[in-house]
Amino acid sequence: MGVTAFGTTIPLKYLSLLVLVVQNSALILVMRYTRASVPDDQLYLASTAVVMSEVIKGLACVGLLHFSGPHHQRTLQRLTSLLHRELIANWRETAKLGIPATLYLIQNNLQYVAATNLDAATFQVTYQLKILTTAFFSVVILKRSLARLKWIALGLLTFGIALVVLPKDASAAAMAYFIGNNEDASTLDQQSTANVSDVGNQSNAKGFFAVLMACVLSGLAGVYFEKILKAPAAKPMPEVVNTKMDEETATTNDDLESELGNKKTSTMDDGMDGRGTAKRVVVVGHDDDDDEDIGRGDGIGLRDIHGRREDVMQTQQQNQLWIRNLQMSFFSIILGLVFVVLLQDGATIVQKGFFVNYNSLTWLVISIQAFGGLVVALVVKFADNILKGFATSISIILSSLVSVFIFNFTLSGTFIIGTALVIYATYLYGL
Repeated sequence: MGVTAFGTTIPLKYLSLLVLVVQNSALILVMRYTRASVPDDQLYLASTAVVMSEVIKGLACVGLLHFSGPHHQRTLQRLTSLLHRELIANWRETAKLGIPATLYLIQNNLQYVAATNLDAATFQVTYQLKILTTAFFSVVILKRSLARLKWIALGLLTFGIALVVLPKDASAAAMAYFIGNNEDASTLDQQSTANVSDVGNQSNAKGFFAVLMACVLSGLAGVYFEKILKAPAAKPMPEVVNTKMDEETATTNDDLESELGNKKTSTMDDGMDGRGTAKRVVVVGHDDDDDEDIGRGDGIGLRDIHGRREDVMQTQQQNQLWIRNLQMSFFSIILGLVFVVLLQDGATIVQKGFFVNYNSLTWLVISIQAFGGLVVALVVKFADNILKGFATSISIILSSLVSVFIFNFTLSGTFIIGTALVIYATYLYGL
């Protein structure tokens, strides 16, 4: 299975790798570019950018839900009914997502703080600390046990990040100090301080703290969201294929039931539609040989019925993905407007407007943050842990190289060693 482009078929596995690399790299690089070396009075408001990202993501989910069904069911009435049922009538399930939505809202705001105070390469590497926090909360909350290899990987990851966050030229300064050349050590410290002060609004300590808190919130929100998804439902919904069958199809299904004879069948009626046609799901216990025998007839074979049923169930599972993202965006928009935008930047918005200092690159960052997560959610099922770790490694290398040419980032010895350890630990953890 693959996607054909320019006469060449690209396997979905490698297409997924490409998407993950672009998503992991583009967001941090573009975000850093829009926040670096910009005076405070010319920065766009990160709080409004996060809210607009959630608005766009919510609208995208609504559009995907609308176009997910058959063509004849794509009506405004059906969409309104679906949104009312999932967001309002099923409010208990929606309320459960309030906590992870709040955590992700704070995390997204902290990403802007980190991008303002850290170069893209350092941000990219240190942000992999979320692997450690996710593993920690998985053990504490989900009572999950980790293999020895994963603990070794987490140890290497922590040590690698510790090397990355060391001040630039720290290894050279330490070497000069131990050999007794204090003048060289003092000169290196002054150069390192001068390099940091050249970036007008950058504070490494503030950036590292923002990344640390973002990783903690990311791990907690991810594990909590996983626990919600795996929790048994109090009232499981019946598996009803909500399709509108015409009279000819209904008659064919009745003939099929008669032909099955003594086979184990069960039917589930779902009322009558406006024309008096029954909507029905046929669940059949059978062997593969029986499928072939019935499939030779003029009627609809069991393989066709189950194939159609699997397609519908797959569509419903995909819809649940968009519904969950829509519910998260719903909370993020409300909480973000009230507790972040108004309380933090309310005075600035009143004076200069909601979209102050916005430009095309700002909207690019917002779009990547909004659509990137949805695209990754689509392709992640085609990527195993090793492929995702490989994508992370490529993203780190790519971000480092781009930072050298665009942001004049200097690759120190400790950064190179620490980055290598982080890349290896990421690969090792995915085994």
